Amino acid sequence: MNSNRLLELDALRGLAAIAVVVYHYFYRYNEIYGHENLPSDWSYLGKYGVHLFFMVSGFVIFWTLNRTDRPLDFLVSRFSRLYPAYWAAVIITFLAVFSLGLPGREVSLGSAIVNILMFQEYLRVPHVDGVYWTLTIELTFYFWIFLLYISSNLDKVVGAFSVLVVASVAHSLEFIAIPYPLYKVFILKYIPLFLAGICFYKLTIEGRSLATVFALGLSLSSIIAIYSFYEFFLFSFFYLLFYLAVSGRLKVLSLKPLVFLGSISYSLYLLHQNIGYIIINKAYELQLNPIWGVLGSIIISIGMATLLVKFIEKPVLNKIRSAYKRSERMQSFADRLSFRSDR
Repeated sequence: MNSNRLLELDALRGLAAIAVVVYHYFYRYNEIYGHENLPSDWSYLGKYGVHLFFMVSGFVIFWTLNRTDRPLDFLVSRFSRLYPAYWAAVIITFLAVFSLGLPGREVSLGSAIVNILMFQEYLRVPHVDGVYWTLTIELTFYFWIFLLYISSNLDKVVGAFSVLVVASVAHSLEFIAIPYPLYKVFILKYIPLFLAGICFYKLTIEGRSLATVFALGLSLSSIIAIYSFYEFFLFSFFYLLFYLAVSGRLKVLSLKPLVFLGSISYSLYLLHQNIGYIIINKAYELQLNPIWGVLGSIIISIGMATLLVKFIEKPVLNKIRSAYKRSERMQSFADRLSFRSDR
């Protein structure tokens, strides 16, 4: 795949992260604690940045699996990408809330330890930071698509996910009643977005096919039932934006500031919410104009995310993958020696 397309896709993820940050610092903070004379309704649409994340994940994970030779390659790749930065963010956020306080959002040390797993939501354990709920969704998606991969059925993913989309629509329209645990485990509210990302990959890399176009149309039209008619128009814009990005028609996304945002998007997402709320609260305590608290939160969150990427996310990722490659080479060498001795 053209590397510029990946940069544009990463930049799109960066814009999604900033949208979520803005939503939390304006709209969501106002819901929880209340802003004084600071308009916040305009930022409501930023919450849909997470849906754009899910579309990107559908594209990237399907692309990754298509380039993966062995199941362990994928597991090491995903572990090194997700967990080191996440663990650091959990520790930093827990210590920040514990030491500086954040009413209504504190968790116990025991809960924080369970958060290390990343699927604490299934265990009904509170998140150290509320944004972590999306990581549970991501891991669940990884599980299902990885299951298709190891069973040699990855080529059937579009059909399988389309069936889930139809089930989700039928549930939303009350034609059937799917028990909540199953609805959650099969990520039925978000499966159309992952399917869309996969379809965009197939369209731009493998070429058009009737099945792919139909599945993409199904994923978009399902938004009306699963979400709302209003959100259908919003998501239609997302689909258009996504297609333009992955087909190389949005060169503006290759600008360095946007690529930079994309490079820190994961760490920024992990760190921004509770730490940002603490900063905004402190600004109110100092009787500063709330806009200074918000701007300070954005600047500090971006700075912390940059440091996390530089000192944790990238170096640990590289060390894990390098160690894995060395073990592969050693195993390959041992296998050759064994083969020669057998002869």
